[in-house]
Amino acid sequence: MTHQKMKNTLIIILAILTLFLIFYAQQKSSENKTLNNIFLEEKADLQQDLDEMIKDYTDVVVGKKRLADRLEIELTKMKSLRDSIKDLKSDNFNLIRKYRRRIATLERENKKLFIQIDSLNSANEALTQENVIANEILQQKDSVNENLAEKNKELEAKVAIGGIIKTSPVKAVAMKERSSGKLTSTSRSNRTDAFRINFDLLENPITSAGEKRVYIQITDENKNVIAPKGKFSLKTGVKIQYTDSLEVNYDNNRLSLVSLVLVNRDDIKKGTYVISAFVDGVYSGNTKIKLK
Repeated sequence: MTHQKMKNTLIIILAILTLFLIFYAQQKSSENKTLNNIFLEEKADLQQDLDEMIKDYTDVVVGKKRLADRLEIELTKMKSLRDSIKDLKSDNFNLIRKYRRRIATLERENKKLFIQIDSLNSANEALTQENVIANEILQQKDSVNENLAEKNKELEAKVAIGGIIKTSPVKAVAMKERSSGKLTSTSRSNRTDAFRINFDLLENPITSAGEKRVYIQITDENKNVIAPKGKFSLKTGVKIQYTDSLEVNYDNNRLSLVSLVLVNRDDIKKGTYVISAFVDGVYSGNTKIKLK
């Protein structure tokens, strides 16, 4: 073999070797690029998984302190793991597998923890529903009690009205005293020595039986009370003067009453006089007498 042939052969071998090296380098570069892409995808997947887990933990609301503390610990672990993955270099494939195992472990722990939380929340919801039902029942009872109270008030008002003792029409006559001491009727003011008033307490089975106070008031045209003996209080609390009072034992049956009011004839002037009756603090009726 001549020197020229050896040289040509060497050039061919070098060319083939160069081509092989170029092909090998391109192949390795392609593999590295593929591996780097896979690494980045794995890294992104890990970060996404952790972000979702962190969000789930952040959204959970737990009223029980022990579970809330445990959630906080797990949340801190996941944030720390996520920060570690962010700084991970592309040549650390072994760490990717390690982090994947750690995330799988966290997911198992999370599943158990969330089961406890769901059970607790379900129990709380049941208690809340029971409280709502209990409150509704209490509100219904309050409503019933209010209705009963209103009805009782209405009934009491009706009983109070029904318990008023009514009277027959009040009748009154002006009387003069004869020299014999006998009283006879008169229509003249300057001869009037007394007023004779009579009326009946009517039957009332509703009101309570027993002692009842009856008051009689005589007023002139100027609203002055004739021969006042004192004051008494009406059911409304108003105090008025009276001319005569009677205390009677009322047994719910009709009871006739007569009052004789002696007056000074010098105090009796011409005009119209009003004689009013009050039974047990309630106005019952009146009548009028006109004296000449």
